[in-house]
Amino acid sequence: MRWVYFLILTLLGVIGQTTVVQMLWFRTPVGWIGPEILAAVAVFVALRVRATTDAALAGWTLGFAVDLTLSGTGMGLLGLLYAAATAGLHRIREGFFGERAITHMVLTFLFCSFVYQLWILYDGLIGAGSPGGRGALQALGLSAYTAILAPLVCGALKPISRFLLAVPAGRSKR
Repeated sequence: MRWVYFLILTLLGVIGQTTVVQMLWFRTPVGWIGPEILAAVAVFVALRVRATTDAALAGWTLGFAVDLTLSGTGMGLLGLLYAAATAGLHRIREGFFGERAITHMVLTFLFCSFVYQLWILYDGLIGAGSPGGRGALQALGLSAYTAILAPLVCGALKPISRFLLAVPAGRSKR
């Protein structure tokens, strides 16, 4: 991983998430639903880095960046959840065709569902969550919306992946 370029990408992602992407959010009966662009970046990185450690560190960086843009309880929790989810996706990536749009959509949906459902569970356990399961439905909506936009994000990142990755990932020799 070329960390300087990755940190620049993360900064640009945070700026984009807090400005332009905010226009894509809309109000529903369960709350605000919109895409998490940095989650799609985490899936892209998990499919392409060589080492699981790089995937986990990149996931932690992206999750911590999302944590910094939010306010509320559980500061640092998204960093840990992003790290775990990114490392997990990296471990199972050989079972998928990494260049297909449907792969990006399915993995992004699973990634977001894992991360945000656990985040909602944490909020519920400490008493800060919304009653009646509205948060879980909101997290599923966020996951689906992010999954729909994931092929666009991954497609935009593909041309610059040579700047992010020192050595592109390949199939293992097992």
